[in-house]
Amino acid sequence: MTKYPAYSDLVKLRVEDIREPLSERFTVIDFETNGKWNDEVEVIEFAAVKVEYGELGTNLASLCRASEPLSGFIVNLTGINDAMIYDKPPFEEFLEGFLSYIGDDIVVAHNASFDVGILLGYCKRAGIKYRPRVLDTIANSRRLFPDFPNHKLGTLGEIMDLFDGDAHRALADSLATARLLLKMFEYRKTGTF
Repeated sequence: MTKYPAYSDLVKLRVEDIREPLSERFTVIDFETNGKWNDEVEVIEFAAVKVEYGELGTNLASLCRASEPLSGFIVNLTGINDAMIYDKPPFEEFLEGFLSYIGDDIVVAHNASFDVGILLGYCKRAGIKYRPRVLDTIANSRRLFPDFPNHKLGTLGEIMDLFDGDAHRALADSLATARLLLKMFEYRKTGTF
C-alpha cells in the first residue's frame, strides 16, 4: 500500500537547483487558516499565483468558510472575520480545482512546511495522493541572505519592496512571495536584487 506523502517525503528544491528559471513553471501558494493545527486546521483564504517565463502570471484566490467562529487573534492577524466567510464554500470544495490549477508546476511557499503541509492534509483526507516538487523561499532566503535581520516575509518585503497589499492576506502574501522568488533568481544571476 502506498502511503500518503508527508512534507518530509517531498523533493525540496533550492534556487540553485533551477538552472533555467525562465523555462520552469511555478505556482506560489499561500493559506490563511483558522489558527488551529493538525486535523482541525481549516483554510479561510487561499491564493495561488503563477510564475511563468520569469513573469507573474494569473492568480486564483478565494475566501473559505470555517466550521467554527474565528478567534480574535485570527481576525486581528488577517482582517478576515466571520461575516466575510459565512456564505463561502469550505476549502474542500476548491481542492480539486486548486490542484488542477497547480498542475505539475513547482510549488513555492514562504515557510512551505506550513502551506504545503496543510495542502497535503486536505489531500490525504480527500484520498488524493499528491507529491509536488517544492521550493521554500524562507529556507532559500536564510541561505542566500544570511545577514538579513530575519527572514519573515514582512521583513523581506520591506527590504526588497515586495508588497502592494496587506500582509497576512493570501493573495498579497503569495504575490510578495512570487516577487521574492524572482528576486532570488536575479540575485543568483547578478549578485543584486
